[in-house]
Amino acid sequence: MMFNIDINNDFADKAGPGGWNDPDIIAINQDPLGIQGKKVAFASSRFPNVSTEIVVANCSTSSKIEPKRLQWIYNSQDGTIRSALNRRCLSINNCSTAEGATIVLSECHINDSQTQCQGKNQQWTVGTADQTVISQMNGKCLNVNLLHGPNVDAHTWDKQDYQQWLWNTTDGTVRTKHDGQCLTVLQELEIWAGSLSDHSQAVVLLNRGNSGSESITVKWTDIAFPNDQAAIVRDLWARKDLGIFIGNFTSPNINYHSVMMLKITTMRNKY
Repeated sequence: MMFNIDINNDFADKAGPGGWNDPDIIAINQDPLGIQGKKVAFASSRFPNVSTEIVVANCSTSSKIEPKRLQWIYNSQDGTIRSALNRRCLSINNCSTAEGATIVLSECHINDSQTQCQGKNQQWTVGTADQTVISQMNGKCLNVNLLHGPNVDAHTWDKQDYQQWLWNTTDGTVRTKHDGQCLTVLQELEIWAGSLSDHSQAVVLLNRGNSGSESITVKWTDIAFPNDQAAIVRDLWARKDLGIFIGNFTSPNINYHSVMMLKITTMRNKY
């Protein structure tokens, strides 16, 4: 498998969005390593100004999702709905008034004259009678896009249960009345890993974001290595060792829709 990866390095110029290594072509829960690898961790965004997409996820099977990604705080005074994860605001992307405008999580800019639409795209009215969440900017509803699920968008109210939301004050979740799934901050940075025959780990770092680039940190505890163990990290595409690290490795910035492939070998298993 390592030999095949090294061969694929010759096609690096074909990589990138839409290319052979585009994570969008990897089905959810499909093994991108081809070695019975599994998703071992999610990483958090380090850039607060990067917008993150909002989706709905199954609350009952969300143990792999950080709980705060499912929790929301509504402020009726300023109309914001903030994520418990980072206090950023539920927003209509780019202040769009179009049907089906994407809903994202971004920095709050309420009444900020220096920003597009002065944060009006981040103000909502929660209807207790009809269970809707209505944009104060354009009157459109928070809506589950059934054709392109699990995405959430803004759409004209059509009196359907996929535009109605149940607020759970006990656990902080907001659930769609349609099927009970939770409003969720999309997990864009992923770490996949699988054991190799020499007891090293093949690791894939995925940036599923739609803009920008970010570094991803893989912790030794994510890949069943002792936290205090020194390990050699090898970049499989560059075909070079990156150095010896203890406890974790932080990658250089990885572009959106792109991946980095590593082989991590503890010093104990190296010799």
